[in-house]
Amino acid sequence: MMRLDQFVSAWAEYDPNHVAVEGVIEKITYRDLDQLADRFARLFLRLGVRKGDRVGVHMPRSGRTVAAMLGALRAGAVYVPLDPGSPPARIALIAKDCGIRHVVISPVLLSSWLASGVTSPVRHFVLSADGPLPAVDQDAAIHRWAEVLDESAERLEPPSHNMDELAYILYTSGSTGVPKGVMLSHRNAFAFIEWAGNQIELHHSDRVASVAPFHFDLSIFDVWTSLWVGASIVIVDETTVVSGPRMLERIRQRNISVWYSVPSALILMLDQADLEAQGAPSLRAVYFAGEVFPMKHLRRAMRALPQAKFWNLFGPTETNVCMAYALPGVPSEEDQTIPIGHPSCGDQMRVLDDAGQPVKPGQMGELFIEGPTVMVGYWNAGAPLLAKQPYPTGDMVSQREDGAVMYHGRRDHMVKVHGYRIELGEIESALLLHPGIQEAITMVVGQELVAVLVASDPQLSILQIKQHCAAKLPRYMIPSDVRPVASMPRTTSGKIDRVRVKQDVIAENEARAKAMTEARAAARGTK
Repeated sequence: MMRLDQFVSAWAEYDPNHVAVEGVIEKITYRDLDQLADRFARLFLRLGVRKGDRVGVHMPRSGRTVAAMLGALRAGAVYVPLDPGSPPARIALIAKDCGIRHVVISPVLLSSWLASGVTSPVRHFVLSADGPLPAVDQDAAIHRWAEVLDESAERLEPPSHNMDELAYILYTSGSTGVPKGVMLSHRNAFAFIEWAGNQIELHHSDRVASVAPFHFDLSIFDVWTSLWVGASIVIVDETTVVSGPRMLERIRQRNISVWYSVPSALILMLDQADLEAQGAPSLRAVYFAGEVFPMKHLRRAMRALPQAKFWNLFGPTETNVCMAYALPGVPSEEDQTIPIGHPSCGDQMRVLDDAGQPVKPGQMGELFIEGPTVMVGYWNAGAPLLAKQPYPTGDMVSQREDGAVMYHGRRDHMVKVHGYRIELGEIESALLLHPGIQEAITMVVGQELVAVLVASDPQLSILQIKQHCAAKLPRYMIPSDVRPVASMPRTTSGKIDRVRVKQDVIAENEARAKAMTEARAAARGTK
């Protein structure tokens, strides 16, 4: 068992010239990454970072970003990846919550942060690249990229061998609207890293796509499992992941062999880049997680990549991956969903009803997880809250007779409409069975069910959609309102931004109501 900060040094000695991180224009070898991480660590120590301190990493994905995270760990600190796409106010809120006083940041993001006028506890900004020094509060200092390079490249002794120390904190959206800091230890991370590396026999020669933002838990595989086996991390940059043609081009040109992303990224390549015609022969393993993969798109993806092994990985940020399912082949046309599989990474599961009692096979209950991947707890305004085992995931599942677990949706997607208890995911699954619907989400606005969808068939009418639902759902589950849209807004992790979609629907309802009121007033005025 190894700490994350120990991976690179061994490979720097064994194969120093092997590429560790390959970006759009950069290639960093294991020797260079090892030395750069030590230089970051020495700078952090010189700036006053102490064991257990939180170091923010606020920059786009690159080899330098990986080196900064690794350097924070080598200084005995905890790294906190900050979303480059989040507004400064949210970043400052996170910095205050976990007391970040040191941040490695790109010049552009620093300028945006300072221009916002948002205050924060940060006292040392370390620029991740050369650039002009913007004005900064007198209580904070800005350090140039050259200071990192000026630090000694001599090997830095690891500060600790304790696997139970925190390695990183990932912030997720909280149910109260306040971000939650999920605390993960080296032991938590390694339980997943070792399992994932062994399951697909990840090798030194593999080229692993880095698709997920570093603040998103999918990135733990891309970065740390790759570094554990000495593989090459190939950055798929932020402008590429929103373009199907560019993603496919990156896979083919860079000979990427392992891919892990939300299903949306694969669907983009199917719909925009004609993956089915072009293929991607270098891919040997495809992992997907984070959202349900619509079956019609999953079949297309598996037929387009017949040489690749497909895996469905499952788990909230609080457990990283806790369930896994290796698809034995292309699902049949009769299959409406696939399992999330069986417990992974040494974890154990329970499926309990509302009274906390185990359910029978076939019955639905909430998934509880206990084991080595379950988080240490939440960081809460400087006072860490330890997690309880087993951890309640909030995911509703059932277990088949063969032991495979089926996913039925989130407990918090369970709503009551006109007295009926409804799982929104069931409606979405039914909508996605229509061949003319690409994406769909449902929500409750007021007391009405609203479906928002992206249709591939411009001739598809709302009446046809409701008729389709009527053939698959009880009457009380048929959306009363259907809103076609050209595309769905996305979060920075690639998932559909449900909050924004609902805000757009509410805003549209208000605009309609205002227009109707004005029309009625105008009609009264003409009488």
